[in-house]
Amino acid sequence: MTNSTDSLNLSEGILKGLQCLNQLQDNETVQKLIENTIRKAIGDASGFKSQLVPGDTINQAEYALVSLVVLSAKHNLSSNELKYLLSLQKLGDSVSDKICREYEVSLPELKAKLSTYGHTEPFITDVNWKMSCNIQSSSVNSNAELMYNISMEGMDYTSGGSRSITNFTCNTEELQSLIAKLKDIEKHCEKIGNEK
Repeated sequence: MTNSTDSLNLSEGILKGLQCLNQLQDNETVQKLIENTIRKAIGDASGFKSQLVPGDTINQAEYALVSLVVLSAKHNLSSNELKYLLSLQKLGDSVSDKICREYEVSLPELKAKLSTYGHTEPFITDVNWKMSCNIQSSSVNSNAELMYNISMEGMDYTSGGSRSITNFTCNTEELQSLIAKLKDIEKHCEKIGNEK
């Protein structure tokens, strides 16, 4: 169906845990297990006490669900792609629908939680920038060159506000060099885009 699901390899432990979900007969237990597990995956287990009796089947299913939703969010799967992945594991429609429904509702929180782990280069989208040059003596360096103040802000998707990306000051020559490099990057990206 999609390339996203093709790149997602599930371990033997996850596959066994998903099959344990098929063994659970009580719909209420399955629903509670799915809800509780996804809440644990997003780190929202405060004020919450599991009403499920731990056992090998429950523990394996819980491990599989946590792993599955975290990997799915990490690979940016939609709920439809997750449903397709679950259908490959021959998970019942009722159980898969419940998992996908809870996953879709929790996906923004899962992504926000995942963004706090590890280090990756930031994705910069929806950038607002401002450049100012004050011709008063405080904006002129010791060589009598004009200095430009540039600030960039991006969208902070966790809070919904904006966040500062960078602020810097440069002279005219450095500004022209920056613009030239950005144009080179743009040309390179266009070239790569045209090759596909």
